[in-house]
Amino acid sequence: MRVANSKGYSLVELLVGLSVSILVSITALSVMTSATTMQARIDAKTRLSLEVSRLLTMMETEIRRAGMCYQCDGASPYLFDSSHDLHLLLIDETPSQRQGQCLRFAYQQDSLHPTNTVGKDDAKGFRLDTEAHAIEIYENHRDTANWSCESGYWRDISSRALKISHLSFTRNEVHTENGRRITSLTIKVSASLNRQPGLRKDVSRTLVLANTVASS
Repeated sequence: MRVANSKGYSLVELLVGLSVSILVSITALSVMTSATTMQARIDAKTRLSLEVSRLLTMMETEIRRAGMCYQCDGASPYLFDSSHDLHLLLIDETPSQRQGQCLRFAYQQDSLHPTNTVGKDDAKGFRLDTEAHAIEIYENHRDTANWSCESGYWRDISSRALKISHLSFTRNEVHTENGRRITSLTIKVSASLNRQPGLRKDVSRTLVLANTVASS
């Protein structure tokens, strides 16, 4: 009976094959790790961008209505009067202040009844909480006695995943030929993720308010 002469792999060939397999596995793992890290970074940047955009959109929507009065009885109560110089916005509690971290304004929520006073739901505001690193909105459903930048009637509206390092409001007013004054506001926000402080988003938006005031 004839016996087949079979020859297996040598030890050197086995070691070479094993080394190649290990190198291929390491390379594949490295590529997968790099891709996963990159995707995680992209996801984090996207989340940060969306959160900041949400905050700005919310603030813009409210601020654009500043001074709006559907049925005011006489002079609008939603303006800030400083020596007969009227303003739609109040920054850091000072009418002459053009830049700051706290903004107050008001507009008529209930259009069914004429009014000459600011109601509890009409008072609005946004500010930076420097200790909590958050953006806050003014909210008091009882009265307007504590409607100020220093009161405690403010609540966070920014995500807990965010760290707000900067919030500023800059007001600009332009006089028109027909004796009116147009108000624009620039909002600047700088934010990062608490878990990834190296990722930072700086955004600046300028909006023009819908209402105007008489020039002094």
